[in-house]
Amino acid sequence: MGGVVSSTTKLEDNEALKKFCGAKEITDDTFWNDLFTFHLEIDERDSEIIKQVDRIAQNFVESLIDNSQVSRNLSGFLHKFFEMVDELLSSLVEEKKKLTFQVVNALTILHYVIKYSCQRLPEDELIKVYQYSIEPSVVETDSYCLLQKLIHHLVDLIIRMPTNDLTVPIQIEAVRTCLAILSSQLYKDELLQKSQVFNYFLLEKTEETSTIFIKVLLTNYLVHNEEYLGPNQIKKPESIVLGLAGSLWNMVTLAAGLDDSEETQQPALSLGSLSLLLALALACHNSQEKNPFKETLAQFQNSQEISTMPTPIITFKLDYNALYERLCSTVEQEPPMLLLYMLLHRNIGFRNYVLSRINLEKLVLPVLKILHNGANSQSANAHHMYLALIAVLILSEDDFFCKIIHETMVKGDWIDSDRPIGDISLGGLTILVFIRTLQKNAIRTKDRYLHTNSLAALANLASAFKNLNPVVCQKMVGLLELLTKRHAKLVELLRESLETQTDEGQNNYSDDITVLEEGIRTLLEIINTVLTSRLRYNANLIYTLLYHRKLFDNLKDHPMFQDLLKNIWSVIEHFSTKIEGISDGTSSIMNAIDDEVLIWRTDRLQKFPDLKFRYVEDENTIDFFVPYVWRLVFEHSGLRFEPSRVKVFNALLVIK
Repeated sequence: MGGVVSSTTKLEDNEALKKFCGAKEITDDTFWNDLFTFHLEIDERDSEIIKQVDRIAQNFVESLIDNSQVSRNLSGFLHKFFEMVDELLSSLVEEKKKLTFQVVNALTILHYVIKYSCQRLPEDELIKVYQYSIEPSVVETDSYCLLQKLIHHLVDLIIRMPTNDLTVPIQIEAVRTCLAILSSQLYKDELLQKSQVFNYFLLEKTEETSTIFIKVLLTNYLVHNEEYLGPNQIKKPESIVLGLAGSLWNMVTLAAGLDDSEETQQPALSLGSLSLLLALALACHNSQEKNPFKETLAQFQNSQEISTMPTPIITFKLDYNALYERLCSTVEQEPPMLLLYMLLHRNIGFRNYVLSRINLEKLVLPVLKILHNGANSQSANAHHMYLALIAVLILSEDDFFCKIIHETMVKGDWIDSDRPIGDISLGGLTILVFIRTLQKNAIRTKDRYLHTNSLAALANLASAFKNLNPVVCQKMVGLLELLTKRHAKLVELLRESLETQTDEGQNNYSDDITVLEEGIRTLLEIINTVLTSRLRYNANLIYTLLYHRKLFDNLKDHPMFQDLLKNIWSVIEHFSTKIEGISDGTSSIMNAIDDEVLIWRTDRLQKFPDLKFRYVEDENTIDFFVPYVWRLVFEHSGLRFEPSRVKVFNALLVIK
């Protein structure tokens, strides 16, 4: 079965590859059989070898592009590939093992050709390269060029090919080739406003095909998650090309400075992980018109239920429970977190399903860990933290969610705290994580987006606060104290700059003061909500207010907070009289508060409007999602794009 290529020297000197990329037209049909059956052996553990393979492949592809108009060998290659795919899809795969092996090899060559074509050529020139027909007198029309035909065959392979050990390599390489085809965005500073290549995916037969395509990709994410290994782990010679894919993945992890011993491990390269990347890349594409891939993600329904929900577009059904369980187990990875965000934000059916779960902690805990670890890290991934934050904010809009998490007990021993935390309600743990995020942000990053949305999530939870742990109460009032101290310091700095008539820093001081005042006011509103509607369930909060009486004494004369201090002072003064004279310690004071809280009438407290915030996606979120999804492809696809050429995000920073 062809020659064995076991070293980069043999690869570089491979006559078949040289002939394919040369200026002379190939007319011998048997040549393609030789090209597609060569046996590639590469030690995937040798990063230097992988670098050399990448360099050699780039040199070959550059020659191929330069010579394609004269030789038309790229067109010949593609037409032969189309024939093989058509034959494979029209027969039983088990009867076509040699053909299966050839298609894998062809796809491996293709993803290199496409990757370097997109890296070198603007999209319009790329399309021209794929318009040269086999016959010199014929040029493929723009309405159906060879690139569109290639996309058609790739989508066909992914949708129609049954998945088994023999075909997984084909589907993996087909998915990666699709990602390579879409990769022109990587090399643009600005977002692509119009992409003919993306339109080729949209032109795939009908809207129904787009729907089926997304369904297959999501199904792969749910089901096919075996690691894509190299030849040392695969006995079948038909899967020898897996070595190259595995090696490229190792190279990416090495380039990113990652190690298996690190606490946060990268997801294994698999058909499932790659399929999810492709689904996200299609759904997040900056399309001037409606994006059917994005709409499909928003509309698909639960296959385990008979839905009466009307859908404006053709959609599909997927097992929500399988999807929920898969997300729970992988959401600490970035691509699944992005998928969770998109589903919670846009797919009402799935969001309602999640909110009805009795095991919500399976999803909420890993999301909270993303926030907690991000707040503690000097090199936190802001995108990952933002998505985790918004996921909880969206869930907190639901009253049942706010209620149930305060009735669900979990272990809190993983959270950093100066006091030991044993069993704690999921609601209490959520509050702690958000408070810690706000504290770290106030001290270090001063990210207004993180500040505002964290406070919004806390405010949404406030009306359901129940039996808050003493540590939670202490941390909440401690955050208020921190913001108050920073506010006083900035006011003094602003006053000094005004007295010395220096403009430098005045605007920043004013902006920071405004943010802090909003934060202080929101925290006071949260405390008011608890006092007016949940007082009898939160004796620990009353104790904490009494303990920090001086803090509220300092705030009560501030004009921005006076209205919110009245209720707090009413509670402090009333309960102070009830514990006056008790000297037996904390337990006796708590017993007195517990008794009094059951009989004290809260209707004497001033009512404020309910705190309820809803997440609204900004109009310019495409500026956030497009660079982010392509960073995920860059890091997790194993395609090893050249960092120095990437412009849509700072790839050199990513690999450091």
